[in-house]
Amino acid sequence: MLVTIHELSAFSNTVPAYNYVYGCGSKVVCPNCKIDTNRVRHRSGAMDSQLKQANTMIARSKKELGTAEVGQTVAVPIPMFDRGKGDSRNLLGRVIEVNDKGNAVVATRFGQLLGTFGTNEMGICKQNLILEEEINCETTLSVREAATHQSLSGGQGFFKCSCKTKCLSNRCKCKKNGRKCNSRCHSSTTCDNK
Repeated sequence: MLVTIHELSAFSNTVPAYNYVYGCGSKVVCPNCKIDTNRVRHRSGAMDSQLKQANTMIARSKKELGTAEVGQTVAVPIPMFDRGKGDSRNLLGRVIEVNDKGNAVVATRFGQLLGTFGTNEMGICKQNLILEEEINCETTLSVREAATHQSLSGGQGFFKCSCKTKCLSNRCKCKKNGRKCNSRCHSSTTCDNK
């Protein structure tokens, strides 16, 4: 922004050197505006460099991990807190759709998983382990729900009660949910729900 220097202006009082060098009535660039234009130029350059670096990282990731294709079998890892101790570490699924960013929509035997998965979030299997007829695309569910369906022990954690009685009523957590009491529930007391 060009500013006219006046001899008695507030600008000339704060920066008297401009008034002395350029003289009254001359046009110069305001120092604050000069700083702002430099700041805008540096920020846009930094943003361009950051986008260039991001594109380089994406290209390197695609080269190392490959890309998922429709119909491939993939293994989606189940987080440790979403599965039981004896459960499988992965969910086997099949890629049913790939979007323009390279992220895949995965369907399992139990239903379509919520969200999309990048190639860094799943392992691509070399063999076709799940047939197209085996997958279920009608329902959508989370990874935790699919892990619970796949689990032999009923999913995350173990079911137990801490009853002091014989577990005859629905006050017992196990009986209320239609399960038998096990050794984790109450080891020394007698139980009629075994």
